[in-house]
Amino acid sequence: MRSPIRIRSLIVRGAAGAAVLATAGGVAYAASAGGFVDTTNHINGCLPPNGGQVHVWRPGHRCSGGWQALAFAATSQAGPTGPQGATGPQGATGPQGAIGPANPNATTVDGMTTSKLRLEESTPATGTSAQTLYSAGGLTIVASCDNSGQASLDATGPASADAEFSVNGVANGAANVGTQTATLGPTATLLGPVGSGELTFDYAASSGPVATGTVSYQAAPSFGTSNGCGFFGTVLAG
Repeated sequence: MRSPIRIRSLIVRGAAGAAVLATAGGVAYAASAGGFVDTTNHINGCLPPNGGQVHVWRPGHRCSGGWQALAFAATSQAGPTGPQGATGPQGATGPQGAIGPANPNATTVDGMTTSKLRLEESTPATGTSAQTLYSAGGLTIVASCDNSGQASLDATGPASADAEFSVNGVANGAANVGTQTATLGPTATLLGPVGSGELTFDYAASSGPVATGTVSYQAAPSFGTSNGCGFFGTVLAG
């Protein structure tokens, strides 16, 4: 009975200076001189009838004299892609950072506080209704709406009655409005005559300028379907 074949080493034939490839209990190979790989990406060799060293030949060589032809893959072949591993646990969400400081440009212009004015005042059944539209720095602007839907504006100042107040604008579509007082105090001063208009005002106390702004007022109906007087504008104070 013939003993099992045990491959000890590969001897490269057919090229000068080719390396002899050794293995311990298996097969290792490399084509150091090139030209040993055939069109099927294999390296071909011949095994003696009784086992022993494998002789590697260039493509086209045929084994004879009872030698067994062998072929080895010239390159390793990748196996199939394995399944994707499970997703690891998500880390805990960190604490929320501290809120940053407010942007001063959002509320100030050249160091002055910006106030946006908007008010809708329903037309009363009788008499006149009134609401404060703006109040700061000693200046109070009151918006009024009478039972006929006509709007108007009044202004009051500090108790000392030593504040300056000037108004310029247009009322009721044509009439120019221009008033000025150096004694604005607790007694109401007309800012916008009855009807509708758009006015610019300047207010100053004894210490210097306090506020400037633009106010528009509309007789009813205003703001679309709202049955009442409308007031809006912007005031800069500081």
